[in-house]
Amino acid sequence: MRILLISEMIPCLPSHDGFRLIPANLIRNLFDRHEIHLIALSRDGEGEEQSEWPRRYCRSVSIFRSDHGIRAKVRAITGAIDPALARFTSDAVAKVRPDVLHLEGGGLAPLLRSASQGLPAILSVHDSKALRYREFAGYAARARPRFRLKLLSVLARHQERRWFGYADRVVVTSPSDAQALLAAVNAQRIAMIPNGVDLEYFAYQPAPEAGRIVFTGNMSWPPNEDAAEHFARDLMPAIRSRVPAASFWIVGAQPSARVQNLSSLPGIHVTGTVADIRPWIWSAAVFASPLRFGLGVKNKILEAMASGAPIVATSRSLSGTPLIDGRHAMIADDDAKFGDSVARLLADSVMRESLSREARRKVEAENSWDSVAAAYEGVYREALADRDRQPSSALTLEPLSNKKRVLGKSK
Repeated sequence: MRILLISEMIPCLPSHDGFRLIPANLIRNLFDRHEIHLIALSRDGEGEEQSEWPRRYCRSVSIFRSDHGIRAKVRAITGAIDPALARFTSDAVAKVRPDVLHLEGGGLAPLLRSASQGLPAILSVHDSKALRYREFAGYAARARPRFRLKLLSVLARHQERRWFGYADRVVVTSPSDAQALLAAVNAQRIAMIPNGVDLEYFAYQPAPEAGRIVFTGNMSWPPNEDAAEHFARDLMPAIRSRVPAASFWIVGAQPSARVQNLSSLPGIHVTGTVADIRPWIWSAAVFASPLRFGLGVKNKILEAMASGAPIVATSRSLSGTPLIDGRHAMIADDDAKFGDSVARLLADSVMRESLSREARRKVEAENSWDSVAAAYEGVYREALADRDRQPSSALTLEPLSNKKRVLGKSK
């Protein structure tokens, strides 16, 4: 199969940015049985190393230097596409003559109409931005950011309804995002494929340090920022009263001032960016994920499961990753229960080992990148088969906002 993949960011590994993980691992797992051509949008701060990484896997790689000025900001708000990118994509479609067009990132959705030229098209959006902004608004402390986030949610919902319906398949990572997109896309054309994890890179080799609680992620991301502060200020005092040696390690890039200030509290450590996240996960006696908002599959959870770190997490942390409480992880949404679970687990090595091994077995069975790549191959074949069954007069898809909505079961 000849695939033209267009990505909002340059796929590369290793990556501190969760967005790149899906296209990078798809390329790496599909290149030996498919012909892949890549167009990747370049952002400020990306160097030659990022641009070179995909060349070992792709038949051709084109880097599109995207505009970051005021016009780009206006297009992001209005849902328009850069005309130069549309022309660039149209030329690539004519030259490559792909069997399938794969768009990685919801911001590329307008290309479905302007440049797809009738090809079977897959839109991988990871999550619903409209749902994400609405969730963020619910936890915004001040009125102005809350209003801004609500407005962004409305604009994102409009863009989803305007463009997503032109895709043959829209891929999301969790049931909540699939449900959120039903107003924009027929259920039959929504595919749910979870994120994967590199089981060799995140090898199972737990080496817990006594009392160490670890939380990872980009620490300027609002859900992580909120979770780190809430755990450090509201839960750690009670945990330390029961386990005096307990320490909370906040590990991840770009910690905000709000997160950095937490290091002044007893037992709290903020590392900032680290060269390799794995030793920190392996060192966790407990891997805590106290997220209170934010949906979609959490890479941090998959990485902890693969690495052997015993997990205490909120239900919100496990959106798209169904785990059994007491078997794969300790699950708690109440502050008192969450803190109690962490304290109990710090003191119970037998339970820690049991959770660790069961979580590794589950992630091996369900979240290898091989299985994720195979699921995408299935989606490509479904889209091709659907197009083959359609008469030529019916090959132009339309969003639900342009026609009567038809409900059905998602595949």
